[in-house]
Amino acid sequence: MAIVEMAKIKCIGLAYQKEAILNTLHKIGCVEIFATEERENTFLTANDKEKEEITEKYQSTKKTIDFISDALEKAKGKPYEIADTKPLTSNFFVSYEDFIAIPNKEIELSYAVYKSGEYADALLTKKTEKVKLNNLCAQLEPYKDLKEKFSDYKDTKTTKVVLGTIKSENLQQLKARLENYPLSELIVYSEKSVSVIAIVSEITESDKLFIELNELGFTKCIFTFEATAQEKIAELKNEIKSIETEEDEILKSVLDNTAYIKDLKILCDFYKFKLEKITASENFRCTDKTFILEGYLPSEDREKVENALKETTEAVFIEFSEPLDTDNPPTLTKNLKLVHQTEFITDMYSVPDYREKDPNNIVFFFFMLFMGVIMADIGYGLLMIVVGLMLARKIPVDNGAKKLWNVIAIGGVFAIIFGVLFNSLFGFAVLPFNILPSPVPSVGGRNGLMTILLGCLGLGVLQIAVGYLYKGINCFRKGKLLDGILDGIVWVIFFIGFIFAGFNFLIGYLMPDATLPYGIYNFFNKMTKPGLIMAGGAIGLEALLTGRYEKGFGKFSKGFGAVYGLISIFSDILSYARLFGLMLSGMIIAQTFNDLGLNLMGSPIGLVFGPLVILLGHVFNIAMGVLGAYIHDSRLQYIEFFSKFYTGEGEPFVPLGSKLDYIYLTK
Repeated sequence: MAIVEMAKIKCIGLAYQKEAILNTLHKIGCVEIFATEERENTFLTANDKEKEEITEKYQSTKKTIDFISDALEKAKGKPYEIADTKPLTSNFFVSYEDFIAIPNKEIELSYAVYKSGEYADALLTKKTEKVKLNNLCAQLEPYKDLKEKFSDYKDTKTTKVVLGTIKSENLQQLKARLENYPLSELIVYSEKSVSVIAIVSEITESDKLFIELNELGFTKCIFTFEATAQEKIAELKNEIKSIETEEDEILKSVLDNTAYIKDLKILCDFYKFKLEKITASENFRCTDKTFILEGYLPSEDREKVENALKETTEAVFIEFSEPLDTDNPPTLTKNLKLVHQTEFITDMYSVPDYREKDPNNIVFFFFMLFMGVIMADIGYGLLMIVVGLMLARKIPVDNGAKKLWNVIAIGGVFAIIFGVLFNSLFGFAVLPFNILPSPVPSVGGRNGLMTILLGCLGLGVLQIAVGYLYKGINCFRKGKLLDGILDGIVWVIFFIGFIFAGFNFLIGYLMPDATLPYGIYNFFNKMTKPGLIMAGGAIGLEALLTGRYEKGFGKFSKGFGAVYGLISIFSDILSYARLFGLMLSGMIIAQTFNDLGLNLMGSPIGLVFGPLVILLGHVFNIAMGVLGAYIHDSRLQYIEFFSKFYTGEGEPFVPLGSKLDYIYLTK
């Protein structure tokens, strides 16, 4: 499969039927509207008042949903009866008929929004009161050891009394200064990080003494309560408890509105859809009684769209056309079900350009192949399949999370295949044969290690060569025959020649003790010279013609740059050694935990802890392995592979009304 061919639609309808036509396009879900071309101020006049009104309704409804959802979180662990919390915590399916009919409940739901606003204000008021009381308790905390009431600290005709706090490191300095004030007395109630003190001073000394107190960072107590600090704190805590009781009562009233949450979510998305229609309408050309809308749709859906519009109204003109070369149609991919699961990997990098070849088929093949190479264990593969399918099944819609778990499950199939090839079941060799040598040096030896390393680098050569092949195909699709040959096919020829020329040399250099079957050795021995000619000729051709569009010295420098670019290409190939490294580390970790667990099982207590060590070790290994496989596998696609051919920067196909916040529509 590939990128879906798009067509353009132009629809002319009567102004009073605009809503009905837009609703029909929304229902069939296959038309993306774009702005029509402005001609002499013919755009539909924006209804700012209506837009502002709907925006306000949308925002207040959304705020109410969030408020009730937060209330549900606060109610966890409390004995509240809530009928159905699923609509509060997840999206749900709604029929199109129920979606369109939701305005019939708007008055009732508006009252729920209004009451929720009242509850929100009440809770905010209670929260503010509680914060004030808690702050007051914190301010009273230093004075809790005082036995006297705050009101007891009063001036007389001849003395002044001041109560407050001072940093403990300044207390000794205060005592020293008080020696200069014989008619003043210091009372220390507590000596902690902040000391609580009282000073009784004769009125003639008080003013000067209080100036010195301020210099030492003394903070005067502001309380004059007819109670001790402990009594006041207890009183405040009772008030806080009373407020919390009132909050609980308000919370119960809020949770009574959970019965409305499902309809509120439908209404909120209805408002969002209505805003989208208003925004789209602002880009329609119009007369007093008609309007023109334009959009893109899959070519295969032309008849379906035309029939649906004709069923809505006969007073409509519909015209389909092919996109012009200057147009930028959105991208919609349509692939086999398995390939569809990896489309999100490509889209995370960039959506394919409408006019390039869809890379998802080849991305699927290499991504799964590399994941299988990295995991390479029968047991791990089985767990990936079971866990991946189980978690994917819990997600009702085909979104990125569901695809991710499906990718892990499919990767498990490839992990089983390579697990059989390497004879590994949770790190144990269970088969009587090894199809491929183990990359672990202690098992497969140096030749086994080098064989697998070369195999991983060979996969890199293959993928990069395919990248250049796709480069050529994309050029051919755009009618650039020469560019396709020189920028794509010539590099494919170079890689083929490179393999022919270097195969026997690399085997002999890296694995001097290895013995190749005579037929293979003889074939590559005969192909060495043709391979050198192919590789050298390809590089020579690139050096001569890469700068074909440049002028003057640019022709030479561009050609030199193409030859120098070989360094970058071979660097990219070496990046595929990460496949070998991740596979090797996973196998060694698995075998290490197995050996450790089996050694522990030699003792009575080890019969309990040995299997536990093996179990936890493999849980850790598979978790880190899958994470590493996904990250590094993606990196190879994005950097080493896509850099050779991928244009990207396409715009995803977004039909009218397809982006809703809370619900999934069933047509």
